[in-house]
Amino acid sequence: MLFFHIMKSNFSGAQQNIYRLLRRIDRDTIEPVLVGQVECELTRRVRTDGIETVIIPFPPALDLYDRALLKPSVRQAFRVLRALWTYNIALIYEFRAKQPDVVWCDNIRTFFTTYVACRVARTTMIWNIWSEPAGTVAWFLHRVAFFLADRVTLEYVAQGRKIFGRLASGGTYKKKVVPLYTGVSDFERSIGTDIRRELGLTPEDVLLIMASNIVPGKGQVDLLAAMEVLVNEFSHLHLLIAGAPVDSHTESMRYHETVRKLAAQDTVAANVHLLGWRSDIMDILEASDVYVSTSYGESFPDTVREAMSAGKPVVVTDVGGTSDLVCAGKSGYLFQPGDIPSLVGHIRKLVSAPALRMEMGVEGTRIIEQRFSTAAYVSEFEDMVLSTLPRRRGRWALRSTSDTTIDSGIT
Repeated sequence: MLFFHIMKSNFSGAQQNIYRLLRRIDRDTIEPVLVGQVECELTRRVRTDGIETVIIPFPPALDLYDRALLKPSVRQAFRVLRALWTYNIALIYEFRAKQPDVVWCDNIRTFFTTYVACRVARTTMIWNIWSEPAGTVAWFLHRVAFFLADRVTLEYVAQGRKIFGRLASGGTYKKKVVPLYTGVSDFERSIGTDIRRELGLTPEDVLLIMASNIVPGKGQVDLLAAMEVLVNEFSHLHLLIAGAPVDSHTESMRYHETVRKLAAQDTVAANVHLLGWRSDIMDILEASDVYVSTSYGESFPDTVREAMSAGKPVVVTDVGGTSDLVCAGKSGYLFQPGDIPSLVGHIRKLVSAPALRMEMGVEGTRIIEQRFSTAAYVSEFEDMVLSTLPRRRGRWALRSTSDTTIDSGIT
């Protein structure tokens, strides 16, 4: 039995990746159970697909936006430790009833909030890493988790070196760490909406689309600054910003208000459209011409993969694993976060050249199909999980008993 332990309630990139795994995992071999703190889009979808879900609410001290937990404070530390104890007691009761073989933790917070319960239950722990947070506390916690986890999964090979530095050259790292390139959405379907008709746009209008949470690190204000320049040259250029702020995060709500005010300025108001959270993102991608991301930090961005799969050229920041995805000059363009002149230049080229957009879109689709399919992702994930099945309780892995490690893909 495999427990997927999740934190975030918004159905964005990380949860979509989890849903890909859950809906396609071989249930004759691996029995999945989803554990979360609140009912959300993911728990609803998973339950509809016949997968068991368990809701164990967080104590208030843990129910914070991710980075709020990383602010050092004696008072905060005491409250968090007490909440961790309460939460783990609830988990221990659940683990005793279900006896999971493996617990998969979707980020650093899920790892530490489940650690005691997993060790009491003698359950193998897989710690998944989506992103590379900065700061002294994060640096320390990642190294502690590296030594405590039974297995660590990354979104791309170079991510390990960015996070763990010299640890990435050691033998323990190569035995423990596994890069798994996540696939693309195979569950989102076109539902027939027409965003051009909805917004009163014509087939001749060129549509840029960015789909992401509205949080400071995503850099939507940079994209709006680029539009200030571009609309003077291309009156038929329109920007669609899909996404919503994180309700529990005050900074995100303030940032969303800033984005809203900038989008309402007279110079760009007619060409910028804030769509909010959308369930028809595939329809919007199909109707758009270029996908743009101004994010200051990503791991292996989901929406970039989806845009490439939909045959769209991409203009994205060179962060995380985007350079593994995008063949610069062939399937799109890369630029450094905050480099607005480069962003403007890349968009200008694509707006002016419909044939180039088509050519780059075809190449992007080819890259996704050949290197980043969901089928390969799920298969590699299953192999990794089966190789970690514990033997200490008399439960043998479904592989040969001599096959106790797997190739990390890192030399």
